[in-house]
Amino acid sequence: MHVWQSLPPRTRLLSFIALGLAMTSTACAQEEASDGMPEEATSHLRGRLTVSAEIDTTQDYRGFEVLVAVDADGQPDTLGYATTDIDGAYALDITAPSRGIYALIISKGGQILKIDELAVAEGDSATMDATFPLDNRQLRLRSAENAAWMAYKNTKAQHNTRLLELVKTASYDEATARRLVQQTSMILWNMQSTFPGTMGSEAAAAEAVVMGTGWIDSLSVERARSVPPEFVNYAAVGRAARRALARLEGQAAALALLREFRRKAVREDDRAQLHSELILAHIDSLEHDDAIAEANLLADTYPEISWQRWAERAIYDIETLSPGKPAPALEVVTAAGDSLELSALRGRWVILEFYRPQDAVYQRELQVRASLARDVGDDALSIVSISLEPDTLLNDAFLDGRDVPGHIVFADDEAPAVLYNVNRVPTRYLVDPAGKIVAKYIGGAIEALREDVLALLESGGTH
Repeated sequence: MHVWQSLPPRTRLLSFIALGLAMTSTACAQEEASDGMPEEATSHLRGRLTVSAEIDTTQDYRGFEVLVAVDADGQPDTLGYATTDIDGAYALDITAPSRGIYALIISKGGQILKIDELAVAEGDSATMDATFPLDNRQLRLRSAENAAWMAYKNTKAQHNTRLLELVKTASYDEATARRLVQQTSMILWNMQSTFPGTMGSEAAAAEAVVMGTGWIDSLSVERARSVPPEFVNYAAVGRAARRALARLEGQAAALALLREFRRKAVREDDRAQLHSELILAHIDSLEHDDAIAEANLLADTYPEISWQRWAERAIYDIETLSPGKPAPALEVVTAAGDSLELSALRGRWVILEFYRPQDAVYQRELQVRASLARDVGDDALSIVSISLEPDTLLNDAFLDGRDVPGHIVFADDEAPAVLYNVNRVPTRYLVDPAGKIVAKYIGGAIEALREDVLALLESGGTH
């Protein structure tokens, strides 16, 4: 029986709900033994929890509950649990299924006081002292692993804040954005020296590679090749490197690099993810027979339902979204509140694009996008832009003062992205006046799209 079950009902319920938020990082930090099974990790957490004298003068700090948990197949599982003594002291041993980031929940009297993250690695020992109420202050977790993880998170948060400020600027400055990416990626990459051997430094190295793609492709590829396969997020490094090298040297070189990453991968999940990227690369190159063969092999090799479904979606992309196929029917509500059906735009060329406002590639392409719309005109071309960003404030801030012609849609669910099998942004489809798909453009391909549209119009619309 899990200790979880002995907690008050309200604590159990709220903790379970909160796990979905607190566990978002767990999957990015796992290790496997040579047989492919996760290596168990044990660590220790101790400290003292008290209450401000302005609120409680008894100095009796018993009853705080400290819980470390994981969502295991939809059910919460306790990895460590302790309660405080009269002085507020507590200590707990933690046994996790693998090295990773787990939910840390502090409660008292059936009320959750704080939900945070705890880095758990073999042999790591952390301390945490806190005085309640915290008044929105962060918990201070002291250990090598937790210091590294906090540094990684804080660097990303600062970067996102600066990026948001740039997004809010009416005149997008590419040079400033590039400097921001270069600076942050360098800080992240150098965490390997500051916090050697930690999950935070490994995740930061992967983030440095991913962040740099589209901006500093040659450096991202160079860094990617030096990332050890044991690092967390190794598959993400391989995916980013493939796309960066494709821009530099073409798809053949990118495929060779991707196969190299897959061969070196030591974790089964990394191998599966890199296999899926291989399928996407074949789709990008219009090598449909190779893509279908690899998708079937993926389904046979990894029988987990998630990979089965992924393979099905890849085949769906080929069979439903290839050039010459009718564009799937789409009905959306624009940011202005108007209902819009894709079929209502027949007779005009249509660019259907999926984006996120904070995406650097999409921001750099805005000027070309706007000039294309002006040059062609509304009578010949309609642009339908679907933001996959759920944060309405970020969407509004991005559009404020910007010239973004066309129909703007804030997707309130994943249905449009699923219908058009969007795996990354920006993704654009060019649809002809008869409603058939002409081509698909992924990533920084706005110039290619512009050239295709102008050529098709000049030739009278044949393709």
